[in-house]
Amino acid sequence: MIDLVVRNVRIEGEPALVDLAVKDGAIVERGVSLNVVAAQEIAGDGRLLIPGFVESHLHLDIALMNDWQTPGRPEPYLSHYGLNQSVERRRRDFTPEDIERRASAALELASRHGVTALRAQCHVDREVGLKHVEALQRVKEKYAGRVTVQIVTFPQQGLINHPDNAPLFREAFRIGADVMGGASNLDVMGDGRIDWRAHIDAAFDLAMELDVDLDIHADLSIPQSVTFDELETVYIAQQTIERGYQGRVTVGHACTLGVATPKVAAEAIALIREANLNIISQPDLYRLGRDDTHNVRRGLTRVKELLAAGVNVTYASNNVRDALRPMGNFDLLEEGLILAYGAHMDTVEEFNTILRMSTVNAARALRLPHYGLQPGCTADFVILDAPTPSAAIVGQAEKAYVVKNGRIMATNQTISHLYQGTLAGKFVENG
Repeated sequence: MIDLVVRNVRIEGEPALVDLAVKDGAIVERGVSLNVVAAQEIAGDGRLLIPGFVESHLHLDIALMNDWQTPGRPEPYLSHYGLNQSVERRRRDFTPEDIERRASAALELASRHGVTALRAQCHVDREVGLKHVEALQRVKEKYAGRVTVQIVTFPQQGLINHPDNAPLFREAFRIGADVMGGASNLDVMGDGRIDWRAHIDAAFDLAMELDVDLDIHADLSIPQSVTFDELETVYIAQQTIERGYQGRVTVGHACTLGVATPKVAAEAIALIREANLNIISQPDLYRLGRDDTHNVRRGLTRVKELLAAGVNVTYASNNVRDALRPMGNFDLLEEGLILAYGAHMDTVEEFNTILRMSTVNAARALRLPHYGLQPGCTADFVILDAPTPSAAIVGQAEKAYVVKNGRIMATNQTISHLYQGTLAGKFVENG
């Protein structure tokens, strides 16, 4: 007997409603009016079926650090670097239990919104040691049946500015980290310099030594102008090609690319494509450009140009209700609508692309095995209460059913909100 059958759902690009049959956590059959008997059945009623959302860049260990009762910034915005100083100051009060509690609530809310896989940025440095990694590893194991989690070692206080850093990062991978992280703008040397090329080199060295993927925060600033050689993403692409690490490197943010002239941008994008880099667009249009007094800019990378060149581009929540961004709901449909506004994406095909960016493209960035809606793929999918991707994004459609490994994780009829540590909506006990 089949474990689960989904009846009469729409799949983008297919003219007829189809059924999906699931057994032992995998899709085993797909077609019109399948002749199967199942232990459990979902009536799709013509709603849109998509593979599970993939949250490709989330600072999970600091998420939800703000007061749930009064969402918003607890202190005035001073500067982009002032936000990071606020994180540094406030995280000193984090206990392992606090990190686990907040990360658990985040994963439950993300799951309720259809996220089936997530890449979690996690602080590793001499001040906190491996406390954050250890806490997220426990959460990762606890929620393995609900959300697949990859832990990224994020160098909050630098990577090359102290000889003890590299051994600490190696130990992080021994206890469960999955992906090497990088953030050259945070690697301040003793004399105040930031040698971003040396930081990137060191991150590559560790990633290749440990045979893990590399995920780097790069080009977070939006100066008045930038040359080809001043783009961090260009250097990352060059190193990726020279080191033969194509397909294993992801760049988050890449905001500075939006400042480049069309000629410089085109040259950079061609190199990014050659290096097979994954680019993750973040909602930095919210916090960058605040010092501009006129012609106010936004920190968004060149999403449409990158996509047109064949680069694998996705987008992510980045920060949710923390010192860096006091908004967000771990909801990639919501973030997709923000991207549509910021990147001027409003045609039907562009909305289709946005939905693919948060599913298929993001899964490619995370190199998730057996992802998709074909027989043989892992049964991670979402039924949206909408007939098309554009209707789902514009209308912020409910995630009617969320399925992970062939098991129903959530059923939703109304929009829910985080409230006193609990989530409205119906969840299936994880087991």
